[in-house]
Amino acid sequence: MSDDRLTSRDWVNAGLKALAKTGFTALKADTLSKGLGVSRGSFYWHFADVGAFHAAILHRWREVAYENVIGEIHGTAESRLGALLDRAFRADTRLERAVRSWATADLRARTMVEAVDLRRLVYIEKLLIEAGVAPSIAPTRARLLYWTYLGFILSSARLDEADRRRLLDELARAAMSKISRLTPA
Repeated sequence: MSDDRLTSRDWVNAGLKALAKTGFTALKADTLSKGLGVSRGSFYWHFADVGAFHAAILHRWREVAYENVIGEIHGTAESRLGALLDRAFRADTRLERAVRSWATADLRARTMVEAVDLRRLVYIEKLLIEAGVAPSIAPTRARLLYWTYLGFILSSARLDEADRRRLLDELARAAMSKISRLTPA
């Protein structure tokens, strides 16, 4: 690929692929330019420095991990919740894991992960309330669903279709069920 044909979006997409495959240590101009078969000058034509590139990577991840997902889900609150769970537990989790790993070592990445986590939680809470869950319990249910997702992506567990379906059905049932106390009030 020649330098004049690459866009900043091409660099960011290459960065996301490298991040998912190798981790955040792969997000360097030298490494990526070699992989793309272009000079480092092409990188610096599009980004002032590696920090600017990292910021672009994180903003693109936010689009992929939150904005695009929410924009593609339609229907009733219940059907949107089901579609969200289905998508979350079916998706390739390598990029999500890589960004979260990066966030353990980099303040900018951690700040973006925290912002996306908050936006996701607020969205799930909103869906639950729209579906009839009491506003007083919706935040807790949203956290339970989200933390289950985080545990899933950080594990090496893979589910066959039948197990995945049972998991999603049970999660949806638990999220929408009436409150029962396990401990005395």
